[in-house]
Amino acid sequence: MQIIGAETILLSMPFEAGGTPPWSFGGKPTNAFDVLLVRIEVEGGLVGWGEAFSRGRDAALKQVIDTRLLPPLIGKDASQIAKIKHDLEFQLHNFGRIGPIGYGISAIDIALWDLAGKAVRTPLHKLLGGAFAPEIEAYASLMRYGNERDVRAATARAIERGYRYIKLHEIEVAEIRAAVEEAGSHAKVMLDTNCPWSVAEALAKSRALAELGLYWLEEPVWPPENYRGLAEVRAQGLHRIASGENAGSLHDFMAMIDAGAIDIAQPDVAKTGGLTEVLKIGALCEAHGIEFIPHCALFGPGQVATIHLNSAHRTLPLLERLFCDFEVEIYGEATIPAGGRVRVPDAPGLGLEPDPEVIRRFRI
Repeated sequence: MQIIGAETILLSMPFEAGGTPPWSFGGKPTNAFDVLLVRIEVEGGLVGWGEAFSRGRDAALKQVIDTRLLPPLIGKDASQIAKIKHDLEFQLHNFGRIGPIGYGISAIDIALWDLAGKAVRTPLHKLLGGAFAPEIEAYASLMRYGNERDVRAATARAIERGYRYIKLHEIEVAEIRAAVEEAGSHAKVMLDTNCPWSVAEALAKSRALAELGLYWLEEPVWPPENYRGLAEVRAQGLHRIASGENAGSLHDFMAMIDAGAIDIAQPDVAKTGGLTEVLKIGALCEAHGIEFIPHCALFGPGQVATIHLNSAHRTLPLLERLFCDFEVEIYGEATIPAGGRVRVPDAPGLGLEPDPEVIRRFRI
């Protein structure tokens, strides 16, 4: 299991979401999402695949991983997953505990777990204790449209495709109410606002939204690490509060819980230290009675790792699936929800391999 090669592969995947282009992530809005793959090869030819959270043709993130994180891997024993993760974090913590360094370590961790499963010819979910079900339920995570017409249309399409849970990314009450009305009794609606408001604004918006019966309210306060402010919103008792996609470690979630800030924890395997860290967070949540529903705005190995992770958790957390139609999928139809559900891969490791033709066509 000695590592003999490691590289990043940056893809730009075009999609259609029905409406105006989504978030700009600091650049020009476009109907394309990045997928930043990490490929690790060991002696004997086994290859493991990971994914770092990426958006907007993120060449800078690719360079950080290429120059800071991948060179130290060569010659290491790929089976020492926890040690490799710790060593990289400890050696590079001065360059950030969340962000590019954290995202790269997450991708490496996922790839090493993929290799571990392949080495013993066992699917990842069995390494995690076994799947509680052969498939898991997904929720449609809609783009931010900013108008009632497109919100209603997207909500109706999601219901037609069999989704029973729909998440919005709107911030105005009119659009949110439109989606709830459109969903009716067919689907439950949750809201992710992406940290837009001060605490005072969030308290007022929370009151304005109370009558809509949202399944949860996600990240209403800026900045995301303002856990005391988030706790103030939760203390109103009007919504279940979800957060965590912008957190970097187990200790961030411990701080959220200590502050009384969350009902639902949302770590992301491609941002929050990979599977190794997210497994710890899952155990922490179980011990404290916090619902565990990982974030997953991912389309490559990170998405597949989340499918395995959720299936191996007793409560079978909902799987987030961004609601857009790609020109072509990295794994064909294997990760596309059918009737709002996704099957858990059962081949060794992640159980799915990226389509080399997709890599060739969309590689930057």
